[in-house]
Amino acid sequence: ISVFHSAISRFYAPSDLCGAGGMYRKRICSNPNWCGEYACYDTMFVETNVGLDGMPGMAIGCARLFFSFKAWGKVYSCALVHWLVPFDEPDGDTGMWVVQPEFQGNGCRTLSIIPLDCVTRAANLLPIYGSSFLPEDFHFSDSLDLFLAYFVNPYIDHHSHEFLK
Repeated sequence: ISVFHSAISRFYAPSDLCGAGGMYRKRICSNPNWCGEYACYDTMFVETNVGLDGMPGMAIGCARLFFSFKAWGKVYSCALVHWLVPFDEPDGDTGMWVVQPEFQGNGCRTLSIIPLDCVTRAANLLPIYGSSFLPEDFHFSDSLDLFLAYFVNPYIDHHSHEFLK
């Protein structure tokens, strides 16, 4: 088994023809010791239902590990992900999709191994803060573990905006 701390997502972005025929790429990180200080686990769109366009056919995976293995002469590229599942429809006030961490019956986060073929691109999440203040010692690297829900940010770049509309 080979372990990797990042993966490259390549996708077609029709509004950005600067690349070769509109192709674009983004790095998705999964590093337990980023810059020698703390963990960095990026989020990504994972296609869960090919029959549905946009967010209804997706979930968000938080990349905990990228790895590959060889079996029967073929290399399989995979990711170990924690799931963030979307609500049934976008938020009425913001128009953005909302996702929340998925938990098993024992209270642990749902963890799955997925093929990298079903990862469509990197995702950017905005925490839903609620009405209380964050503690002064809050560290940004804990963001994906401490909030109950997140907005899926379609405004991080025009590619995301196109992808989610």
